[in-house]
Amino acid sequence: MTDFSKITRGKHIGGAMLSAALLAAAPLNAATEIPEGSTLADVQARQKINQEQAQFARNQLAQNAANQAEYERKLSEVNAAIAKISADDAAARAAYEAEKARLTAQHAAAMAKWEADVAACKGGDWSRCATTG
Repeated sequence: MTDFSKITRGKHIGGAMLSAALLAAAPLNAATEIPEGSTLADVQARQKINQEQAQFARNQLAQNAANQAEYERKLSEVNAAIAKISADDAAARAAYEAEKARLTAQHAAAMAKWEADVAACKGGDWSRCATTG
């Protein structure tokens, strides 16, 4: 029988601790010690259950690792989408501000021309006076 008293640390796999005894349980053979009060069938059944549990744990760890990798991949996609949205928003805001500045400058130029035309008209330059229809 495996001496579990000598095992003080488990094997770290994917954030879970598995006992080395579960991962490497020795099969029973003729030299295997059978605890008092147990039969060979009891020991074999317990060993089979332990091996099944160890396999289940390995499968679960593999699935957890696959799930974590998928989560990281999807998180990366979400972060990339967020970055694109942020960049697109910044570009749209910059285009809006540029257009607003262009229109403000265009309006200021039109107002300056109009004020100059009014001043010239009042000064006697009839060619710059507004005509009525």
